[in-house]
Amino acid sequence: MSFRLSPGTMESMAGVFAPPKKYRMGSGGGSAKVPKTGGTILGMAVASMFPKPAKSSGGSRRSAQAKHAFGGGSQTRMNNRAVMTADRTSRRAPEAVVRITGRQHGGGHVLANFSYISRLGHGDESELGLETSEGEVLRDGREMQLLAKEWHGWEMDGDARRKGATSISMILSMPTGTDPDRLKDAALDFAKEEFANRSWVASLHVDREHPHVHLTIARRDHDGRRFHPNRDDLFRYRQRFAEKLRDRGIEANATPARARGIDPKHEPIAAVKMRKKGQVPEIDKSRIARAERLRAEGREDPVIAMLASRQATVRATYTRSIAELSTSLSAVDQHVARSLERFVATMPEPEPNSVRALREAAERGVEPRVEPAPKLSVGLDVSPTSEAPKSISTVERMRALHAELTARNERRSLTPTPASDQDKPQPSKVALRVQELLKSDQSRKDEAVESKPPEDPNERIRALLDEVVEPTPAMDLDQANAVLRRAEERNRERLDRDRAKDRDGPSR
Repeated sequence: MSFRLSPGTMESMAGVFAPPKKYRMGSGGGSAKVPKTGGTILGMAVASMFPKPAKSSGGSRRSAQAKHAFGGGSQTRMNNRAVMTADRTSRRAPEAVVRITGRQHGGGHVLANFSYISRLGHGDESELGLETSEGEVLRDGREMQLLAKEWHGWEMDGDARRKGATSISMILSMPTGTDPDRLKDAALDFAKEEFANRSWVASLHVDREHPHVHLTIARRDHDGRRFHPNRDDLFRYRQRFAEKLRDRGIEANATPARARGIDPKHEPIAAVKMRKKGQVPEIDKSRIARAERLRAEGREDPVIAMLASRQATVRATYTRSIAELSTSLSAVDQHVARSLERFVATMPEPEPNSVRALREAAERGVEPRVEPAPKLSVGLDVSPTSEAPKSISTVERMRALHAELTARNERRSLTPTPASDQDKPQPSKVALRVQELLKSDQSRKDEAVESKPPEDPNERIRALLDEVVEPTPAMDLDQANAVLRRAEERNRERLDRDRAKDRDGPSR
């Protein structure tokens, strides 16, 4: 009898080597099918007529999380997959990458994506062909335009108001040193099996350090169903892509970051590119500011405790697996146990993103300084700040502006007086006008005339702007009437064409 891990160890390993399984009602964008009450009662009555099968003594059934991590099949096959996954992780096998890069809306956006991944217009030597789901290779821009138009027609389905994505673009990549041809074959084989009922195009790129395949899939399949890939789907895509790579002799693994003993960074692509250029992205500045704030307050980052607890769970799972694999009579299982021991011993300590940002900045010799946000002056910006209430009136802002101007004049008066009266600072015209408006507003409030409605503050602001800004020259009325008349004639001609019977050309 072959060696098997205990059910508890299998469940612990499933929680480490796969993200938590999400339960979804229905699939393919449709609603879940619920059996009718009559059918349920009839099925229970028929089932009660037959004896229940005896439970097998081979062990308990595997949970959905274990099947999500190690696939379905018999318990022996799941056990072997779990041991092989642990072995690849302990040897730090290269991780397969499958991620969504964007969504395209409309035929024009899809055609732009086709042009980018095929390098259309970059010269005969740089242009790449598009591998299609029908086994063809598109190299002409006209053929790509027709395919993009066809995808757009599928997505619209006669509804001109639909605003959903027409296609979804993905990238499948491996680290530097991977054979590009075998990577392309594995990606195409993966697409043929996973998206068998959909139209897709793919292209291999080797212009970067790592080879990668761009895959663009039509969002609606041939049966009219749309798909919305989530975290569980992406993990399944990684598993199948890694399996296709292993079938072609490329060692590949598909595990979460916590299984490898590291904290997931979740770094944006823009931040990674900025670091390569020697720049400091805003996300690093915010992390460094957070670390400096906690250091100044004398508190430890609470993320450290959370990461330590998570890594303790991973270490406990590996320790339990090592203990069971060491008792196996198979030399392969004992070799995996020793490899896991070395992996756990060399597992790095958890490091928060804020600490990592400080360390990486020090390694690059960059000292990003996080400057405090500048205080908004009332005299420079009349609009209310985030601390001020949003319902502040225009008169209150004018009073604040007047107070700021008065304070400035007082500060100027503290300076040594000039020799002559002409050099003394005089209040600006805007300040005088604001004072007059405030006085007139106060006098109107004192009078409190009920018959006459109060003057709108916006009108006073417009009057102030009319005095500050020079008036624009008057427009020639004859020229304006001519322009208006030509616009009406063009509009009338367009309406006549729309009302024509064959405005779209002769019908077949």
